[in-house]
Amino acid sequence: MIPRVKQYDAIMTDATRRDMGSTGANDLVRELRLFNLEIERYILRMSHVHAMHRTDLSAIGLVMDRGGATPKDIAEGLNLSPSATSAMIDRLERAGHVRRERVETDRRSVTVEITEQALAVGSSMFGLLARHMRGVLDEHSDDELAAMAALMERINAAARAASEEAGSAPGD
Repeated sequence: MIPRVKQYDAIMTDATRRDMGSTGANDLVRELRLFNLEIERYILRMSHVHAMHRTDLSAIGLVMDRGGATPKDIAEGLNLSPSATSAMIDRLERAGHVRRERVETDRRSVTVEITEQALAVGSSMFGLLARHMRGVLDEHSDDELAAMAALMERINAAARAASEEAGSAPGD
């Protein structure tokens, strides 16, 4: 854990401390921010190694997590314009990472599906990260991991709620 910054403590007012909650909660929020930073740093490095756009990796992850997605789902999930989404899907399709599939019940609609190639690239990209994280996670019992997973689910829901409350991004 990184030591607390003294200047940060000096600018904190009592009211701000009350709003932020306990020291333990503050430390956890700080560690979550640092985790997010490290994940972003890792993904950026891997995007350079594999000569892919950062947004492309996010799109592949979104489609994988959902087991397929419509272009509209991708645009909304990544906060992209329809034209940017279409260009990205074209790029991913040319690279062999996704394929467009017509929806059987509505031939005008398409879903974007992940290819085996994307799964192989994803495995090579995130295997290293997973191995390092697994080393830490293996130190905990299944019950502890279940409690952590439940906490993270609630934290993610809180982050989504904050994002929705914050409103639309400029240009939306």
